[in-house]
Amino acid sequence: MSSMERAFMQGPAGFPGAGLFSGRSAARALLLLLAALLAGCEGEITMDLGTELPADPDIIQVVANVRGLEFTNSSGGSKTLEFTDSQAIDFIDLADDNGLLRLFTDEELSEGTYTGVRLLFDEDRADDAFVSLLDGTQFPLNLAAGEYAPLRFEVEDGESSSESFILVLDLRKSLSFDDDDDEYTLTPVLRTVVAADASRIEGNVSVSCPAGGDLSAGAVYLFQGRDITPDDIDGAGVEPFATAPIFTAQNGSSFFYALRYLPEGNYTLAVTCIGNDEDPLEDQDLKFRNVINVNLDEQEILTRNLP
Repeated sequence: MSSMERAFMQGPAGFPGAGLFSGRSAARALLLLLAALLAGCEGEITMDLGTELPADPDIIQVVANVRGLEFTNSSGGSKTLEFTDSQAIDFIDLADDNGLLRLFTDEELSEGTYTGVRLLFDEDRADDAFVSLLDGTQFPLNLAAGEYAPLRFEVEDGESSSESFILVLDLRKSLSFDDDDDEYTLTPVLRTVVAADASRIEGNVSVSCPAGGDLSAGAVYLFQGRDITPDDIDGAGVEPFATAPIFTAQNGSSFFYALRYLPEGNYTLAVTCIGNDEDPLEDQDLKFRNVINVNLDEQEILTRNLP
């Protein structure tokens, strides 16, 4: 008999019921204690989902059924977290500052080092996915798995851990249109940031556009690193880390942007007056201008006007 089992049977010194524990009750209590200890070795993860708008401002809905998340780990394995029932999500609704959608709260992941995460779509309801335009036109939406977004979450043996992440779907990078088949395809391009560390870059835009250009059709692109030569989204060479459309202020005569949910680091900012022309399947010259470097700290709201 182990010393722990003996202690359960004898009871604490001076306790009125000392010595009354049976061997069976001691074993049961020991199992409960071990279960509690093992439960403390799980990692708890919380995930919110947000989006960045597509290039086409006429798109007002991008709807698909999501059934959960898939995590990959450093050993080459994977782990899924799934909803009881899949959820129909309109990703456009998640594109404003109050649009984060809670996917999971304090869900447990077993021991391991998790390195990536991606969305899981409901294959049984794939035909329900669609894109709607401002004029009421609706198109079918094909769903692709997409790559894992980098993530770092470690659950060590004998230790508990807890972390909260924001998962961001960039629709400018993810949504493409097939003119031949008259349909859209969503191939999720995602990034993650620790929720407590998330930062933001925002400001006014007063860039002079070439003749025929208009800032209301523009966008701001963010690249990781300093002195990066900006490029469009085409799956080759330098790719933007994050993007944001240029919005028209309520007065109708000024413009602003906001790049949200960013980790700390050094970045290059660039403006294009023809951001609405972006097609992630084609190599285009977006005629970037006003290229500048910025440094972003954790939890910082950095105001950087782009004159």
